[in-house]
Amino acid sequence: MNLFQHPARNQRGVALILVISSIAMLTIMMVEFTFGSQLNLRISKNFQNALKAQALARSGIHFALLELKVYKSLKDNPMVKQIPGFQESMLDQIWQFGFIYPPIATKKATFGKERTLEEFTQKSKIDGKINVTIQDEGSKINLNDLENIQYRAAIIQQLDSIFEHKKTTDEEFLQAYKDLQFTDLINNIVDWIDKDTGRIGGGDEESYYSRLPVPYRSKNAPLDTVSELGLIEGFNDDTIFNLLLPYVTVYPTEGINVNTADATMLLTISPDLTPEEAQKIVEHRQKSGGFKTPQEFEDYCKNTLLKSADFNKNPKIRLTTSTNVFSLESKAEVGGATQTVRAVVNLSKLSNDGAPQIIYWNLN
Repeated sequence: MNLFQHPARNQRGVALILVISSIAMLTIMMVEFTFGSQLNLRISKNFQNALKAQALARSGIHFALLELKVYKSLKDNPMVKQIPGFQESMLDQIWQFGFIYPPIATKKATFGKERTLEEFTQKSKIDGKINVTIQDEGSKINLNDLENIQYRAAIIQQLDSIFEHKKTTDEEFLQAYKDLQFTDLINNIVDWIDKDTGRIGGGDEESYYSRLPVPYRSKNAPLDTVSELGLIEGFNDDTIFNLLLPYVTVYPTEGINVNTADATMLLTISPDLTPEEAQKIVEHRQKSGGFKTPQEFEDYCKNTLLKSADFNKNPKIRLTTSTNVFSLESKAEVGGATQTVRAVVNLSKLSNDGAPQIIYWNLN
């Protein structure tokens, strides 16, 4: 009897294994399907958030352009200039504010109380954060001016001053670069932008670039962007590159704007200035509304800071008290996705609607 029962038992055992295996396979398939659906949903959501962030970042740039348009209109308005005590630099506060959303309540805020701001934020239905900054490119050193022999000595002094100041304020930096001749690196910039193929110190400009793993040629033309500086011999060092990055531009300016340059940049105007005196200049222009002319700035340095009659003469640093070129940066975040738009505009060139002309645009 037992001999006839074994096949049936075997069949039931095989069937049970098949059922369990099928259930296991279905379970795995269900898990994978659910995971795939959730993953696709997350990818779609991230893509959607990235598009929203991109739109917000672009909107931030256009808001900055509106601020600059208002600034330009008031700056050129003859009636504004007739206001007693008016100085053009007072208008800088229009663009220096930039733009931030959601707005932050402070004691000096004119928006209202924090609760009012929260209600405003909820009603606006803007799904994300925006932070827009506007910088005066005139507060920086134009590297392309190194090609002009008339300005070269002054610019070399300025760039070298930034390097020397860093060594005096950063012991770690000093130990790492105490033997570096920074003037040699500045000469590499000159070789990159000048039209000849010979190095200032002698030799061929291509002697370095031709030996790189991916060789390229010296440009022998002006820099188009500040990031291009990283292609030049010596500036592939991130520390050196980042040292200059906040203080240099490639856009034409009329000189260093003494009303917007920070304390470090003010120090580059003359080796006679001390960090304490540079800070006094910053504090003075905040209280007075700024300097009307470069001569007024130099008179302040001579009469108040007791600088010599030769202040800013050997070499002569070009100075100004206004500018037309601004760089804009708009950062937006939506649900963890971030987008940044950078632009440079020239107020001396306006579009048909009166908006500043965009001369550089980058989205990343």
